[in-house]
Amino acid sequence: MTNPTASLQLRPFELADAEFVAPWLSGPGLQLPRGSSAWPERLLRDRRIVALVAHAGGQPAGLVRLDCAPDGVAEITMVVAPEQRRGGHGRKMFQEALARAREVGMRRLVAYIDIQNEPALGFFAELGFESKGISDSRIRMERMVHAGGRSPLDVSV
Repeated sequence: MTNPTASLQLRPFELADAEFVAPWLSGPGLQLPRGSSAWPERLLRDRRIVALVAHAGGQPAGLVRLDCAPDGVAEITMVVAPEQRRGGHGRKMFQEALARAREVGMRRLVAYIDIQNEPALGFFAELGFESKGISDSRIRMERMVHAGGRSPLDVSV
């Protein structure tokens, strides 16, 4: 039996990726700023943003973005192409985002999930995120980078 995520490859976002990524960002809880066409340039220009595009079998499969703040907290946005969902790509994309968050020194990840988006709420909960409140129609979910949502190990003497 073949692993459906075995062919999933992630690479840095490129300007040409905006064409297929933009429609994905119109799903529940995701939206491009009105009248803004500058978002692709911002993903490339802003040094605090880590943006990765996933491809599976030569086809675009998803986008993951970390917006890294100086306080060690990164907001994560993930979207899997509709035709690629439910195949394990989201988990693999998240694992790569988590590794990148560690590399750049992030301590905590924060996701804002549309309250109506039950699949996304379940997905992030399974990954160790915990609800930290509601703002407008979105739930703020958080998890530690190093310990998968569990308390960090106390190694003090």
